[in-house]
Amino acid sequence: MNRIERVRQSIEQHLSDIHDLLAMRLLFPPEHSVVTIEKEMIDLYLYPERLETSYRDEWKAIALKAIYHHGFADHRYTDRDNLDAYLGLLREQRVPHCIHDHLSLFHTLEEILAIKNAGNTLTFPDPRRQSLMRLIWPDK
Repeated sequence: MNRIERVRQSIEQHLSDIHDLLAMRLLFPPEHSVVTIEKEMIDLYLYPERLETSYRDEWKAIALKAIYHHGFADHRYTDRDNLDAYLGLLREQRVPHCIHDHLSLFHTLEEILAIKNAGNTLTFPDPRRQSLMRLIWPDK
């Protein structure tokens, strides 16, 4: 198994929770982000479905890149040992500290998850999305 596959598998096993992925997004922000994380989180109130689609995929990609670049630092150890040690550091220290340092964003995430999982809410598309849908499917 090559390093990329090993990191992907480790993310799925150890960092697939949305809270962990948000922490990874905060710990390793993209170099050229057009939108701030605060704005992304506010947008989730209107589009909570993004949490399970585009945001999750983006945050997993950030985690993959970060762990690939930082997870194999000590060449005296095997890739598996390096990765296990780095994931342990993330899970035991870095992620909990990140959550503590950004409590308001994690409270926002909890609110969005509650909205998304509530059985009595409907998502209303904004006017731009409605216009686009009419162009794609004019009969509907």
